[in-house]
Amino acid sequence: MTSASADIAARPALAYWEPRRVLTLEAARRHSSIIRIARFVLIGFAGFLMLLLLWFFVKTPQSIVSEDNPDETVKMIRPVYKGRTSDNLPYRITADVAVRFIQSPDETKLVNPVLNFLRTNGAEESIVLAANGLYNAETQVLELHNDVNLQTDDGTDCKTTHARIFVKVKRIEGDELIDCTGGFGRAGGNAYEINENYTVLVFKQGMTAHIIPKKTPELRGAQE
Repeated sequence: MTSASADIAARPALAYWEPRRVLTLEAARRHSSIIRIARFVLIGFAGFLMLLLLWFFVKTPQSIVSEDNPDETVKMIRPVYKGRTSDNLPYRITADVAVRFIQSPDETKLVNPVLNFLRTNGAEESIVLAANGLYNAETQVLELHNDVNLQTDDGTDCKTTHARIFVKVKRIEGDELIDCTGGFGRAGGNAYEINENYTVLVFKQGMTAHIIPKKTPELRGAQE
């Protein structure tokens, strides 16, 4: 085959190859452009996620980690203490929270304590509530402070800010102002005692009272 014949034979092949090479270069350029755009999109999306995460940490309230008190031994939620008085009647002390400390294992600090008790056998339950209290399991003495409220089965309602309750012998004393209402009327004092199974109220240090006398049969007949 002559040289001229070879050139003629090669031209068709070149004619087919050159457009393909051009198309391949264009495809490569398009691919590079797509990769570049995708890279920018991914970088932008990563930056957006970092900003979103930073905003989340700034806006989210930080949780407060409570430090353990080394003096605490036991913290209880809604504890219940049960026992019996000297006349063998049951009583029950409950609270929202109770904390006992190492240095005084017999004493338990109470939040919102409630004492339920019976004044006499067969009577309805009476109740004492307060905001704070301290119970000594050894002596069975309940010390109450702030918003103390005594409600007995006979309708007596006393309010004070301090009460020292001798749970075992069923007696209360306090050295702060007390105000009581009931079937007798209204009475109060700057200190007080409640004795004889919580039935006798003794007001001290300046008593004030408005007593409603009981109507006896003779008095009712005289009024008629």
